[in-house]
Order: sequence, then structure tokens, then C-alpha cells
Amino acid sequence: MNYNDLIKNWHSKASEEDYFSKFMFEYLAFIAFIKTTLIEENKNDRHSIQWLKRNETYKEKYLNKIKEKQSLKTCWDRIKKELDVKPLKDTSRNKESLEDIKWWNYSEYELQKKSKDDNNKTRGTINSIEDWSNMVEFWYSIRNNLFHGTKNPELKRDKFLVEYGYKTLKELVNVFLENENIT
Repeated sequence: MNYNDLIKNWHSKASEEDYFSKFMFEYLAFIAFIKTTLIEENKNDRHSIQWLKRNETYKEKYLNKIKEKQSLKTCWDRIKKELDVKPLKDTSRNKESLEDIKWWNYSEYELQKKSKDDNNKTRGTINSIEDWSNMVEFWYSIRNNLFHGTKNPELKRDKFLVEYGYKTLKELVNVFLENENIT
């Protein structure tokens, strides 16, 4: 199977629909890229997300993109402001998904290595415009809430989170595609 075509097709499909559909399609391109291009062993999504949080190459590329592209910086500023007022929580009833909030402020795979400083930070927020780990966690939390049925397309806050989740994730998938020369 040609995974490059799969990734490009999901990425392209994401630009055709409402923001809820766009986010879902973009997330499919995002996770397909990580699992088929970046990580050799095919692990679960949580393992893949934790791996990406520790990937300095894509962290650097994405943070540079934020510095270069004012519209992307504005998106993250708006997300940060919203989450400062009301942190993102995983509200699904799915047991696996309910556990995901503990991964905020943490980039390692093994939770027991968490420092006391990690536990003192508010979960569900973006701590700064360079908070790569929580940016990745933001996308994964939006995915979990959406895929497990707790994002409502009629609620203003849910619309905002999904729209900005899409806008910021789309830029990361663009970085992936540019870096791997998948066009």
C-alpha cells in the first residue's frame, strides 16, 4: 500500500468539509503519517503521541512555522487564552479516554518518571507558545472528545476548539508533508 497517497488524500479531504469533518480527516492524515513514516514499530495511538512529543525535529520545525506564520501564532494565542479560562478536559465516558488528561504537561511514555513540577502545572492548558508537548496533547484530546462523542457541533466552545484544532493541526501535517517531500 502506498501510505504517501493515503496521507495526502486524507489531508486533501480535510479542506472540503465543516470543521468537525476537517479535523477528523486531518487527524487521520496526522496519525497515519506518524505510524507509517515516523515510527517503525506499529504501536497504539498513545505511544505514537508520546513519541511525537519527544521528537525534537518536528518540534523545532513546527515552532519555527509558528514564528514565521502570524496566522498560526494567532491561532495558538486564541487557544491559549480560551484554555486559560477553561482548561480542556476529557469528558468522554470511555475509560481509556478518561485517563488521557493525566498526560498533559508530560512528554515521556512512563508516567512514573514525572517530576513534582509536572504535577503542579494546570492540565488541559497550553503553557506558552512553545509548549510543544501540550500542543500535541491538545490535538489528541480534541480527537478523543470528538471520536468518543462528547464534542457537540452546536456548542460555541466545541466549535471553537475543533476549528482551531484543525487549523493548527493542518499546519503540522503540512510540515510533515514538506519535510518528507510528499506532495
